[in-house]
Amino acid sequence: MHDLFSPDGLAAWRRHLEATPAFARAARGWSGTLVLREGDPTDRARRAWIAIEDGRIGAMRPATAGDESAAEFVLAAAISTWEDLVAGRRELAAAALSGDLRLEVGSVLRLLPHIGAAAALLRAAATP
Repeated sequence: MHDLFSPDGLAAWRRHLEATPAFARAARGWSGTLVLREGDPTDRARRAWIAIEDGRIGAMRPATAGDESAAEFVLAAAISTWEDLVAGRRELAAAALSGDLRLEVGSVLRLLPHIGAAAALLRAAATP
């Protein structure tokens, strides 16, 4: 599994996503921005910025606290939850319903049509 929040991990994750037809199919028609955050909203929290442009990764980089206000969606969870989601031990919807994964910015109704693409995005991080 890649470190979701390190520059090297994000670069490897992006390379894998760009070579993964499953993500491109699942994300077709989706354009938006996400910040994935580890833990609570502090300046020291690790974050990843992901821009999706019609099913392709437009940008993927470490994010800052300031990026959260510019993102369409901000998803936050403990590192153990992110690891479980990436490894396929938990489903995205189940983690959200339990409160372990929180949508802190954005509308769940706007994210729901893209839940399959979001799951494919996370699954791609499991590949070394």
